[in-house]
Amino acid sequence: MWSLIAIALSITACGKSSKPKPVTDPAAWIEAAKSFADRACVCQTDKDCLHGVRDEFDAQKAQLLAATFAVPDDKAKFDAEILRLRSCGDAGGLTIWLQ
Repeated sequence: MWSLIAIALSITACGKSSKPKPVTDPAAWIEAAKSFADRACVCQTDKDCLHGVRDEFDAQKAQLLAATFAVPDDKAKFDAEILRLRSCGDAGGLTIWLQ
């Protein structure tokens, strides 16, 4: 009897995945990051413009940075857009923090 219970529990445990599932469509996360980067890059050295982009990014940062990607190429595209956002902020004299 106990062996049947042990087998049933092991089958149940094996069916659960420990990997997190992708949050949503990866294209949406990439597009959101691209939009922030595009807008920051258009600002160039206009700090008021950059502050607006950074404030909006800060409001959504936790959700954006929590995004998961099943395909490494999608993650690389997302990371490249976040790096571009930060680079344009730096070029304009305004640091965009990720923490």
